[in-house]
Amino acid sequence: MDNGSQGRHTRLIELVVPGIGPVDRTEALEPPSVRRISGDEGAGWYAAVEPDESEPPVERQVYDWNRLTIGGAGRAMWLCLLPFLLINLVTWMQPGLPPRNRLSGALYDFGARLLGLSLTVMLVGVFGQAAMDQVVWQCGAAARSPCGARNPLVEAARDMGTGLGLTLAAVVPLLVGAVMAFSARDAKKEYRPVLKTVEFEAQRRFEDEDRLRAREPGTVRRPLEARGFWEYNWRAEGLAAQHLCTGLLTVAMLLIVPSFQYDMRHGGTTVGLVLFVLILVPAALVVADGPWFRQVAWHKRWPLDHQRTTVAVCLTVTACAMLYGALPDRDWRAARGESWMLPGMGEEANDVVIAQGLGVLLMIVACLVMCFRDLDRAKKMSLYGLLGPVVAVLACFIGWLYTAAFSLWAQGWLTPDGHPYATQLPRAVRVIAAAFPLVVALGGLAAGANALWKVWKRRQQATSAHPWEEDEDRKHRREISWTEIAGRDGLDWYDQGLAALASLIVALVLTLYLANWAGDGTLQTNVHRTTADVLKQLTTFGALTLVALVAVALITVRAVVLRPETRRNTGIAWAFGVFWPRAAHPFAPAAWTVRTVPELVHRVEHLLDSDRRTRILLHAQSMGSVIAVAALWQIRAELRPRIALLTTGSPIRAVFGRHYPGYVTVESLAGLVHGDDPTRLLVRWVNIHRETDLLAGPIGIPGVDEKWDDGVDPMDPDAERSHARTRAQPVFWPLERHNGYRRDPRITEVRSTLLRTLAESGPPPSPAPVLPPPRRPAPGQAPAPGSPDGGASG
Repeated sequence: MDNGSQGRHTRLIELVVPGIGPVDRTEALEPPSVRRISGDEGAGWYAAVEPDESEPPVERQVYDWNRLTIGGAGRAMWLCLLPFLLINLVTWMQPGLPPRNRLSGALYDFGARLLGLSLTVMLVGVFGQAAMDQVVWQCGAAARSPCGARNPLVEAARDMGTGLGLTLAAVVPLLVGAVMAFSARDAKKEYRPVLKTVEFEAQRRFEDEDRLRAREPGTVRRPLEARGFWEYNWRAEGLAAQHLCTGLLTVAMLLIVPSFQYDMRHGGTTVGLVLFVLILVPAALVVADGPWFRQVAWHKRWPLDHQRTTVAVCLTVTACAMLYGALPDRDWRAARGESWMLPGMGEEANDVVIAQGLGVLLMIVACLVMCFRDLDRAKKMSLYGLLGPVVAVLACFIGWLYTAAFSLWAQGWLTPDGHPYATQLPRAVRVIAAAFPLVVALGGLAAGANALWKVWKRRQQATSAHPWEEDEDRKHRREISWTEIAGRDGLDWYDQGLAALASLIVALVLTLYLANWAGDGTLQTNVHRTTADVLKQLTTFGALTLVALVAVALITVRAVVLRPETRRNTGIAWAFGVFWPRAAHPFAPAAWTVRTVPELVHRVEHLLDSDRRTRILLHAQSMGSVIAVAALWQIRAELRPRIALLTTGSPIRAVFGRHYPGYVTVESLAGLVHGDDPTRLLVRWVNIHRETDLLAGPIGIPGVDEKWDDGVDPMDPDAERSHARTRAQPVFWPLERHNGYRRDPRITEVRSTLLRTLAESGPPPSPAPVLPPPRRPAPGQAPAPGSPDGGASG
């Protein structure tokens, strides 16, 4: 091949998209001019890298994106909203999008949205429980309340009337919800300044075409290929208004139930009944709301489609409930004698638990239906497609832990020193406080036993060492064997551990709920006392462990705020957790991909449109490969024959394909390099991975994957000999696992091959020139038919 002649016709550009972390970013921005030829990171020999004269000249551009996932110190506060982040991931973990059975997909989505609503009710309810129930209702009873009389809030609650106190205390959860909504608004400056790739109407058209293709027999939906997927998130339409109404109606219900129950006992129920119905009706509409109502022809008639009006109605109903509860003509002292806790508070907590159980059950049914329709695809998914319900259980449990910790803290703050707890808590809070230490203890025992089992299996599966080898050589071989086993099966172990933890949580919560119910007097007296004592001890121990949990969380937040290196490490978890746009809760962090993917799409299309000679090598590492593939799905298909893709350490199939199989589909991945139309395919795709890499793995497409041995000298063709120490390499060659793909000398040959392939592809044929039609016929030429002025018809 004549590189010089090809260079006159082809412009080669290498777009480098690094992965997460400062190490890979530094390697991409400042490629090393030397490489290690012997030793390890502790000490070694280095030699200069000679430039490869055989490859064509190439322009190199690096996309520096990973600082979007680091952010400032204020981002540490998102650790307190971890349940909302997890429940948002659950929505995208749908096992599949059935082409002819959309009911199961809608059922899964409804279950996820129901869980999101329950978290909003929990957030508002816990502050309502502390302010309205513990402070005003229980501590406000001066005659019999053991709360600390010197507490300024307790004194204020006893000085004012109960009705007015409940109304003023209701402002606390309203303010908390408003602050959360303001802090979670989707207005991050670093995520939103990118020019849209397509107009909104064009994106709607692409989505309609995607849905029409999905109805054809034997087809699989490919939602990430719809143009404008990252700019226009149709799943978030109306989500903020929906949860704002949920918070407002929760406060309204906490206010209306005590007043309504009192009025029912004294004959005045008309106003209370009307307000109670006015709260239930929008609450039912909010629960039923979803994106499916905005995809039908009459969506403009759907009440919640008018978001501002909906929020205004909910706010008006809540204001009316506050006025109704502030009426001074009620004998609240007598009402306190009938109910120690605020009426409706315990029932509201139990209803949240029931709603969460129903949501998880609906998701499980939907997953089973989708998996049984395609068992072969389900076997390739994590936990056969049931990872979504598992993560949903963990998200709800973490939310209840936050709730129980805050309630117990408020209970201790209101209790004088040396006295038993002055206030009571809802049964759901007590159950979670009792279940937490059991989960920690039993989960720790199970994890320890599993670790011992894995260690024993490691000795069985380790590579047999030769008897003449030294002990250090045998240990090194066992380490390599164990690392390969962990890299191959590590994600399976992780998912199975999550499933076991979720099952343990469900079993313990149900058991403790039953024991708490039995301890209320339905069993014999001795069983009742034993059960009550055990639950009391567990709740007390749970309170201590929850306090320790809060202390650990505060220390973690402090470390993230004060230590930049900790923020960088947190950015790795942020990159995986905040990859998807909001779909189940508006308090979930804004996705950083709404900037990175469109920005890369614009760069690729700009380079290819500005010069038809341009060819692009897209070189992506780790999470950068996910951005690159998502961008390739978004660019115009006719541009792909001028692009080659090189991915290293890619989690696109090992992580995203396993955990989000309904969106990262095999058909979408294969459609980049295989198909009947060569004008819509990439020039080539090479994916390099190591078997010791936990986060990476093969794509599973013929002709794409290339596996590298780890722990060997990359320049030594004899890998078996390279595992041992030699005179040239007196120490063991270090294991790279997920790092060092770009430093490896083997990348040079792969990269050069792709660049030569791009250069040899040659420039595309120039389009035939289109001449403008003449204004009048040329002399001696008859007018063209159909042309009003006798010119050529264009």
